[in-house]
Amino acid sequence: MAERNSLLNCRTGNGTEGSNPSSSALNVESSLKGLFCVKEQSGDKKGTRKKKFKFMLKNYKSAKVYKGKDGLVNQKWFVYYSFINPDTAAFERIKVYEGINEFKDLEEKEKFAADLVKEINKNLVAGYNPFDVDVIERSIEQEVEAEILLSENPKSPLIIDAFRAFMKSRHERNLEPNTINAYKGFLGKFENYLLQNRLADVRLDQLDVKLIKDMLDWLYIEQQWTGGTTYNNHLDTWGILIKWFSIKPRYWVKKEDFNFGREGDIEHKAARPMKNQYFGENVASKVKEAMTAFPKLLFFHKFIYFSCMRPDEIRNLKIENVDIKGRYIKIVGKTKSRTIPICDELAEMLTSKHLDEYPLSNYVIGKEGEVSAYMHSENWFSKMFREEIRKPLGISENFKPYGWKHTRVVDLLNAGYSDAEIMNLTGHTDTASYDTYKRELVNHIQTRLRGKTIGWKD
Repeated sequence: MAERNSLLNCRTGNGTEGSNPSSSALNVESSLKGLFCVKEQSGDKKGTRKKKFKFMLKNYKSAKVYKGKDGLVNQKWFVYYSFINPDTAAFERIKVYEGINEFKDLEEKEKFAADLVKEINKNLVAGYNPFDVDVIERSIEQEVEAEILLSENPKSPLIIDAFRAFMKSRHERNLEPNTINAYKGFLGKFENYLLQNRLADVRLDQLDVKLIKDMLDWLYIEQQWTGGTTYNNHLDTWGILIKWFSIKPRYWVKKEDFNFGREGDIEHKAARPMKNQYFGENVASKVKEAMTAFPKLLFFHKFIYFSCMRPDEIRNLKIENVDIKGRYIKIVGKTKSRTIPICDELAEMLTSKHLDEYPLSNYVIGKEGEVSAYMHSENWFSKMFREEIRKPLGISENFKPYGWKHTRVVDLLNAGYSDAEIMNLTGHTDTASYDTYKRELVNHIQTRLRGKTIGWKD
């Protein structure tokens, strides 16, 4: 019988599942005499120490995590525990996967594994017995009934309601706030796709690979994802959802209908290095000096640096969306809006433009870099930077205007600003995508290896 990947469906070659201690296990007490004995020390009146034995019947060994050969996130992990098989009177190892290998982030995977160990041990202490035959038979009957119900009455919850049920289960497991927020961020984007594309009434029995692929492709463009990392994280989240939707007691979908990953129905995108490289001090100083001959270009690049806005967002920015006194800029998107705090330096730059003298419908940095009723052309600044700065200096084409946003993030991290504060600028709505962005940008910025280490020994 196939091995199940959840605690209450763990099976061995004999077929296993249950929740109460087996009387069969208790009958093997005589053959196990001494197996679970622990030595205790006691003293007599003369102070000499002697040994006595206390018999403790324990028909299981606590759960532990196996992290593969090297503990790497891409290796196969599982949680295992041992229980006395009443037929053999010997311990039998039982493996539990429960979706542990769906995680691609090492920290999240370790947290999930630790939570699973805690859950298994709690159930073992409470009397869970994977060899309770009555419970196994009852479970098989329930599974058969569920398969029949799924085929005869395919009506299932709305996809949006299924998302909410999943989130409720995450809260009930008392996961870390960062993990909960990551799931909220992913599911919020999925739900936004359904709402924007008038698919809010689609039920899970109508879900297929094509809909998921269309969703991810739409988000890739709408969210302006770069490279494959963010796309892959969202695809992996769908793998976790499908797993949860397909198991007892839900059986809302069939897991075998969805094949993600390498050579699957939806493949991961190749993760490429960040194209817009941040400006290190050596390059930045030379670029800044060269841009002093082009004041409008310098102003534009400083605006990106202090606001962390995308060049296209700045191109579309109107005076009506700038509140210097209230210290915020509002970016209005097709499906969502966000606000950006205005620091002192950016407030000074905006004030120098005398925006109050122009109609509210004018663009802050419009045609030819001036306050104008017309936008500047899409490539006006990028072409100027390429021809007047990058080529004459002979620096890599990876240095582009948007790289000043990444430079700002690096500078703020080095200055000790918190991730929450920086996320207000970057526009990240969940910690998982922000953590990935930060790793790609600077990896572990706070490390002793950036200071004095050990010396060169001759």
